[in-house]
Amino acid sequence: MDFFGQVRQGFAKAVQKAAPDFQVFNEFPECSILSSTDRVSIKVKDLSVNSPQWKPIAGTDNQLLYSIRNEDNRKQLLINAHFHCTGSDQGVVLKNMAGKAIMIVGLPNHSVNSIGKLQHPTSATMYKIMVNPGTFDYTVLKSASNEPVLRIERVFVSLYPIGKAVGLLSSDCVYWMKRMDGTILGYVRPKLVMKSTTLVVKFTSTQKDAQIRAVMLGAATLLMISRVHPHIRNRLEDSMRLAQIH
Repeated sequence: MDFFGQVRQGFAKAVQKAAPDFQVFNEFPECSILSSTDRVSIKVKDLSVNSPQWKPIAGTDNQLLYSIRNEDNRKQLLINAHFHCTGSDQGVVLKNMAGKAIMIVGLPNHSVNSIGKLQHPTSATMYKIMVNPGTFDYTVLKSASNEPVLRIERVFVSLYPIGKAVGLLSSDCVYWMKRMDGTILGYVRPKLVMKSTTLVVKFTSTQKDAQIRAVMLGAATLLMISRVHPHIRNRLEDSMRLAQIH
């Protein structure tokens, strides 16, 4: 990580720690449209991304990976997901159609019990996604307080593993997303497509909070790069190791 990247990240963490109730660092910006969007898809923009041999284009640090679309409104494009592999914001950066950053979906720096984190565009970590030991499930924690806020539970009893086995689906990534009391907030599942991999994120119509939906979307994007396209996760891990060396 370069000097300015270290300063930027250190400043963001210092502000977050000193002022945990400061709105700028405890809410994702530019995500209000999610409150009126009940079903979105995360679709591969470039089919080459599906290949395990995929690598980011040399010299490019803003490569478009996924398009996030409103499935209930003629597939209206809402958000783009870009691959960033330099500086303090390494990860997948979600941006609205005006090009303004919503969040950074990143990998953990050290923890072996976490699959990733959701960061404010300033690089301040807002949520951590932790592995539940001995299961395929996850818990989303608020970074500042370690308070658990969401459960992500793998679904095994479904037709999706069969669809993957016979070639109709390229992924069996199916999860419930719930509050800690078990209330269902939505789910993640593959979409039946023949030429690419697409995940659908369904939000329950009774939960309209844009911030909660942003967390769910960020977690779904993390699942996309961890379970559906693990080679993208590998490329990010490689770039993080190189940054530490330099």
